[in-house]
Amino acid sequence: MVRMRALWFAALAVTAQASSFEVASVKPVIPPAGPHVVSLNVNHGRLNIEAAELRQIVGLAFAIQRVRVLGGPSWADSDQFDIVAKAESPDATRDEVRSMLQTLLAERFHMAVHRETKQLPAYTLLLAKGGSKLKQASPDSKSGMTDSSGPNGEQRMVFVSTPVRVLVNLLANALGSPVVDRTGLDGLYDYTLEWPDAGSSLFTSVDQLGLKLEAKKEPVEVLVIDRAEHPSAN
Repeated sequence: MVRMRALWFAALAVTAQASSFEVASVKPVIPPAGPHVVSLNVNHGRLNIEAAELRQIVGLAFAIQRVRVLGGPSWADSDQFDIVAKAESPDATRDEVRSMLQTLLAERFHMAVHRETKQLPAYTLLLAKGGSKLKQASPDSKSGMTDSSGPNGEQRMVFVSTPVRVLVNLLANALGSPVVDRTGLDGLYDYTLEWPDAGSSLFTSVDQLGLKLEAKKEPVEVLVIDRAEHPSAN
């Protein structure tokens, strides 16, 4: 186990040499912001992450659901940070930016991680009888997501030109368990998700999209934070 961890940290060190931001700023958010959507905002090689907790940042950097990120310091789910960074190339892809973000975590947060596979309670997202009701997005539509809440606490999220993995991540966070996508839907879609509250009511909301969630234990890949420190000053 010690050797595996050392190899993984060494891999991050190699990444740091090969792929890093030209400039990057990491600032604590005091006081922390309230509940909000955290996403990997990339525009012309510029990264902007607002008021994100360490576990959320790690999930974005490694393209893994936050609920699959285990371990870490006591403040991993409380302290928040703003990250603004710029890649050398304005044409840097999202995958390249993710790699640079991994480097930033290793350099600024002195973070070390390793991967494992665990048997965990999870949900599988499948097509319901009758098939998907997601609308194929227009080729020229801009990807986006908006959320709002009603007077009685009901939630409504509108997705425009987004892949199903965005929905899968949202469901995983809301249910507090990993969600495995087995829908076979790999395009960009427009859809609206509405639910009166988190938890079991999500199942009805998903049904309205022509999808269904099934609960079962299965092998799930997780990312374990072995070490992390508060980021060094800019």
